[in-house]
Amino acid sequence: MIKEKIINNIKTIRESKNFTEEYIAGQMGISQSTYNRKENGLTDFSLTELIQLGDALEVSPSRFIDLDLEKIINNPQFYDTAISNGNSGVIEHYTNNSNDEGYKTAIAQCQAEIGFLRAQVEKLTDALAGK
Repeated sequence: MIKEKIINNIKTIRESKNFTEEYIAGQMGISQSTYNRKENGLTDFSLTELIQLGDALEVSPSRFIDLDLEKIINNPQFYDTAISNGNSGVIEHYTNNSNDEGYKTAIAQCQAEIGFLRAQVEKLTDALAGK
């Protein structure tokens, strides 16, 4: 199930940027048919390939596992706000209440937690990549 979500997100991001499979494959240094097999789940992406894919798609590889990808694709302002604040989960809910100190505190706490979790993911990614 997670694999399918990641593959779906990769394809959604690629299509939203109007990038062809051939273009992305070229950026990654693989054939279009090899890329097609990976994007269709017939062959797995390696960790290195996911990093290359992020570069080719001009996004952080962490975007591939986003749960709210549709919001990010369909609302660029949501994406920019979420990324600048380090959070894609609570920003939309609190946008209209940004003057309330309680909301600001909750957002700050969420941002701190997300920053910590992202650092942990980066450490694990580096460990898996052998860095």
